[in-house]
Amino acid sequence: MRARRAGAERAVLLRRRRRYCEPPARRRRPRRRRVGSLRVKYLLDTAVWLRGYFEPDTIPERQRRILADASETFGLSAISLWEVGKKHQLGSLPLDRDLEAWFHHAIAGNVDVLPLAPEIVADAMRLPAFPTRDPADELIVATARMHRLVLVTTDRRLRGYRHAKMSYFRPAAVGTRRR
Repeated sequence: MRARRAGAERAVLLRRRRRYCEPPARRRRPRRRRVGSLRVKYLLDTAVWLRGYFEPDTIPERQRRILADASETFGLSAISLWEVGKKHQLGSLPLDRDLEAWFHHAIAGNVDVLPLAPEIVADAMRLPAFPTRDPADELIVATARMHRLVLVTTDRRLRGYRHAKMSYFRPAAVGTRRR
């Protein structure tokens, strides 16, 4: 009886581990997920969002076409707002207006801010073999996983992370155009 119970408990733990630790199923084309009332398939990393706003010429042509597509809606983790606010507060990101006004201006009509939910925070705590020690990166990756979105990033450390879907690109130097 006791061995049977231990086996059942072990099976439950294995199912949970599979659900939270294994990468989502790979597909050729990412499906659009409903987030709020919008269809979303990409989550923008903070650096990509800022690069698209301040230095769009550093984004390769292929990614720029996706980002410029008015029919696409992109997700942005709420933690990205905090990251931008913190950079501005520390003086490393000068803005041309008040922070709140800048947010309203920088969040385009095709960007949907995704809130942090308890499930996202819990998933961030369970990310296996995470390559950075940045808690914001963990929350962004967990947001992408929970909503089954492709994370668009320029972070080389996240490029090979196999427990979430990634679309990595290397930005070009300012003033040059890449294809």
